[in-house]
Order: sequence, then C-alpha cells, then structure tokens
Amino acid sequence: MQSPKRPKQVIVVGDVHGQFEPFVKLLRYAGVLDEKLDWCGGHNRLVQMGDIFDRGPASRKVDDLLDKIQKQAAAVQGEVVRLVGNHELEPLLSNFVISGFSQEEAKLMQEKLTRQVLNGELRAAYAYKGILFTHAGVTRKLYKIFQMQLDDPNASNIAALINLIFRESIKHEFFKHPIFNISISRRGADRFGGIFWEDLEDLVSSYPKSPLVQVVGHTQVDRIILDRSANIIPVDVGMHRKLQYLIVDEAGVPHIKEVPQGAA
Repeated sequence: MQSPKRPKQVIVVGDVHGQFEPFVKLLRYAGVLDEKLDWCGGHNRLVQMGDIFDRGPASRKVDDLLDKIQKQAAAVQGEVVRLVGNHELEPLLSNFVISGFSQEEAKLMQEKLTRQVLNGELRAAYAYKGILFTHAGVTRKLYKIFQMQLDDPNASNIAALINLIFRESIKHEFFKHPIFNISISRRGADRFGGIFWEDLEDLVSSYPKSPLVQVVGHTQVDRIILDRSANIIPVDVGMHRKLQYLIVDEAGVPHIKEVPQGAA
C-alpha cells in the first residue's frame, strides 16, 4: 500500500548572493535536496526570493542548481518558484555592474534570464494562500494602482498582473511601469521604489498596514519576525551569517525555521 503524501508545504528562502554551500545546507535541512544535490521535496514547493547573484563566491553554481532542481521538481508535481531580485533585474536591463559577472558572461546571462522570464521559469511575483511574494514588496502607491486595475485586488490577481506587466516589459524592453521604480533613498527619482528596489523601512512606512500579507527579501534583517502589525514578513537574513527560512503550511500559516549550527 502506497503511503499517503505529506501535506504540501511552501519553503521560502531569502536572498542567496552566491552563498552556494550555505544554500545547499539550508535546502538539505528543509528536506528538498538530497546528498547528490537532486530534488527530493516531492510535491512541495520552494520559493526563492531573488538576488542569487553578486557578492558571494558562487553565483553561477547557485543558478545552475536552481535550474536543475526546478526541472526535477516539475517532473514529480513539485515546484521551484524563482523570483527576480534587483541583482537579476539589472543584467536584464543591460546594467552588468552589480551582477558579479564579467561583461561577456553577463551578456550571456542576460540572454538566458530573458528566455527564462518569457517562458515563465523566472517571475516577478508569486501568491499562495492569500500571501503575496515579491523581492522588495508592493508599496501603498503600487497597491492603489493595482486596485484601480483589478476588480478584486487579492494576492493572486496582483501577482498575475505583476507577472504580465513584467513579461511584456522584458519582451518589449520597455521599463517605465512603476514596478521598476527606484526610490530617492537609492538615488532614484521616486519617493517610493518598485517591487525590486524598495527598502523595507520605506515599504512599511508607505502604509498604515499592508492590506495583504507580504513576504519580501532585499533588505537584510537580523532575523525573520512574524509581525502582523505591518503585515510584512522580511526573510533576507543574510545567508552568509544565518540560515533561517519560512514554511507556509497547507492552511496558509507561516512558520519560522532555523538550521542548527551542527546540521550537516
């Protein structure tokens, strides 16, 4: 008799920034990667919040691993959701300075990333159980724009709209939508940034309280905190210094997990 499947879980991992070995350690502890570095997560889902490139020593190895397990997960009705962070966005916009690659390699990576965006392997947003996942968050300004465009501005509809806007922008090389804004605190032209560049402090201050539960990366925090006063959960704890991640269970309830120091 076949054993029943485990309840589906969504494992959420923040910015990696080339930290291959810590990333592997986290995925193995979370039960989605085996000792051969193959997917063993069954029909569960992994959501990686973007910014796998730059700073750390092994950006390309992280990218190759995600490419591999994304295909392996799909073959067993699991899923690896890869979000675009600002460090992936910049090569897509032909700005190769912060990619961590040489110009020649960055151009090849730009072509690859573009293909992955257009075929749906890379996304700008994801939604699960009413929770909206983007790299840097949807500010109140952006939410009000989406609210005018959607009859029901729930997490799923907003994620679908963001992904449509993003794919069309990449396809036509037109990046004027506010999702691409860079805030003045990052030397941009806008008070608030878009979903790739908004800093956590400005994201939180843009609302009295986010009408949607949002999970974000981008801004490094000391630890993950499930603070419902803002309805915003930051998960970038700096993989070089701490291995924490989020699990969202089948009921849509988030739980914080931490890899013990002695874990293999």
